[in-house]
Amino acid sequence: MVLSGVSRDYRQGKETVHALRPTDLEIRSGELVGILGPSGSGKSTLLTVMGGLRTPTTGTVEIGGDPFSALPEKKRAQLRRQYLGFVLQSSGLVPFLTLADQFTLHDRVLRRAPATERRNELLDTLGISDRVHAYPSQLSGGEKQRAAIAVAVYHDPKVILADEPTAALDSRRAHDVAQLLAQQTHELGKATVMVTHDERILPVCDRVMVMHDGVLGARERADSP
Repeated sequence: MVLSGVSRDYRQGKETVHALRPTDLEIRSGELVGILGPSGSGKSTLLTVMGGLRTPTTGTVEIGGDPFSALPEKKRAQLRRQYLGFVLQSSGLVPFLTLADQFTLHDRVLRRAPATERRNELLDTLGISDRVHAYPSQLSGGEKQRAAIAVAVYHDPKVILADEPTAALDSRRAHDVAQLLAQQTHELGKATVMVTHDERILPVCDRVMVMHDGVLGARERADSP
């Protein structure tokens, strides 16, 4: 994934808010990039622009050499379902479907055969294999987040965009989730971006960047002070 001169502005009354200043960024296959920053710094705006949920004011987003951000919305939505996996702060699970049915829905949307073995492996890794027939309302906050991660990576996306994936988890589960994202990234050649406040999981990142007032900058080491 390559961002070239990407920015995002919006109007607030008579004022123009520069939520994301012009940004150049390349996320390589097999690389997990962590992005730190305070609330309101532009991290979520960056993530939604990268995922094609918002159109950049300037610049372009490319995935696999294709001008993703310049495509018509219908085509962009099609590629988003096929090539991107989203892990959001709110789980994004469909409330009236069991966890098993969430995976089935993905299979039907993508018109592919069920990958039950992969589903079970993901749920087992995240410690929720016994919750496969539960509805989201029957899951704890931490279980919902782990379920959302399993669903997001189930269809083997090329790019994973994670917004605070460990926010509702204790230290052990946060480590498990971070390790799963790192494994998916490194072993399967994903390009992964993880927005987080959780410095416990930064050691799994290959690169850490910091965002402040819409400006993205490099941080030399994931474990630097």
